[in-house]
Amino acid sequence: MEVTTSRKPNPGIRTFSKDLAFSLGCHYTPRGKAGVGDIISIDEDVLVVSGSGRNFSINFYSDSELKAEILISSINKEVREGELVYGIRTGNQTLYDLLSSHMNILMSGCGESRLVFDGPQRRRYVLTLRDVS
Repeated sequence: MEVTTSRKPNPGIRTFSKDLAFSLGCHYTPRGKAGVGDIISIDEDVLVVSGSGRNFSINFYSDSELKAEILISSINKEVREGELVYGIRTGNQTLYDLLSSHMNILMSGCGESRLVFDGPQRRRYVLTLRDVS
């Protein structure tokens, strides 16, 4: 699996994407001038993180086809207490069913409208979802 960003990400989106790749145990690829088609041809599964202003999304591509657009209404970065947990945690059954065969995603009691993952350096991200399609 590859994680990449929009073409010209701000430093926060770049750090978020690198931390997401770390948590999933996969590779972060800087997008540079490459088009989406170039990036999704690198690997069978690709996450493309983009953000502008208050609009954030994670697009999941598998076999060069868009499988999910995860719209995020907020991202909160916290200091992680306790042990590092690899993978993404969610209480959203639809999202879990869609992604579980492609990546390390765990069902948890964090709520149906949330995704949670741990990055390096005691960072924890709590994402509030707007919609999953």
